[in-house]
Amino acid sequence: MSKKVIFCNCGAKLIGNDRLDGIAEYLNLAEHPFVEISDLCGCSVDRKSETRDLFVEADEVLIIACYPRAVRLLLENSGIDHHSRKFSYLNFREMKDYQIFAEISIFFIGETGKDEVTEFKSNAEWPSWFPMIDYSRCNTCGQCADFCLFGVYEKIDNKVVVVNPKGCKNNCPACGRICPQTAIVFPKYEHEGAIAGADTIDEIAEQQRQSHDIDSILGSNIYKALEMRKAKRQSIIRSSAMQQAIAEREKALAEKKGN
Repeated sequence: MSKKVIFCNCGAKLIGNDRLDGIAEYLNLAEHPFVEISDLCGCSVDRKSETRDLFVEADEVLIIACYPRAVRLLLENSGIDHHSRKFSYLNFREMKDYQIFAEISIFFIGETGKDEVTEFKSNAEWPSWFPMIDYSRCNTCGQCADFCLFGVYEKIDNKVVVVNPKGCKNNCPACGRICPQTAIVFPKYEHEGAIAGADTIDEIAEQQRQSHDIDSILGSNIYKALEMRKAKRQSIIRSSAMQQAIAEREKALAEKKGN
């Protein structure tokens, strides 16, 4: 039975560089196989098939990253069935380093030999800020899709789907803040709670937060505000299409003139 550690060197820097370097150093000194991913969020979008291969090559996988619920959603986004294999999670947002080191040692009990350390990098030019949908909580109300101005979501076959993660505006979690089911997760959200993917959710506290956020973001007439945003999104889409058509026309004229 093969074992492997997957360590996300958190592109969002949710923990300090000193801690990230310390975990990487410990893994190197432990002389056990591990993969250091520069940013699991980005790789789950830009390098889906390669990310999937990393996780299916071992029988047991220990993942050192952020909240397990957020990580599981990222794995699902890469097409990884985390139910079919033995996955364990270490949450560096909440665990102390000595706890992480102890769990790594326990994980590799009885294992011998050392594989080469693998580095797996994401696209450094994209901050990989985007939402994930926890379908165990989502009721398909579509409020997120109606709210978003940038075409991140689509309603497909009575299901809301993230179709354009790169369209999301960096560090904007507004759709997650107004989701009535707290079903939207931003793995790189700097604060604690359901939006960041916390496994334990204080439902009462989240309802109180959501009520405040809806009032501050949408105002007292939610439906009117959402209709106005839908109209604005359509205007943005039409403007973008017009700009693209003009650019293509100018390019064609330039090519014709050159000939």
